[in-house]
Amino acid sequence: MESDNNNGHDNVTIYRSANSVIYRGPCLVKSVNVAGDGANADCQVYDGDNDKAQQKAHIEALSGTSFNWLPGSGTKFQYGIYLVVNAATTKVSVTLEPVTV
Repeated sequence: MESDNNNGHDNVTIYRSANSVIYRGPCLVKSVNVAGDGANADCQVYDGDNDKAQQKAHIEALSGTSFNWLPGSGTKFQYGIYLVVNAATTKVSVTLEPVTV
């Protein structure tokens, strides 16, 4: 499933199941949830627009389970968010708060 959901709040939640740029620009990442839907899940989270940027997290979950990374009150990303997802069966949701400079 790929959709964006704002729910009228400052936080934005974005769902992905493939490598992709999630957001461009500075933001606070509030949570990253990784779920294995039929296979083990693996996701790397980068501060930038590709996998050459600084890696901020590596998250894994077993098939049929999920792991929710909650980095306190938010982890600052300077350039944006890029995800590397190991398989189409890996489902990732990212909740972020855009930061204006």
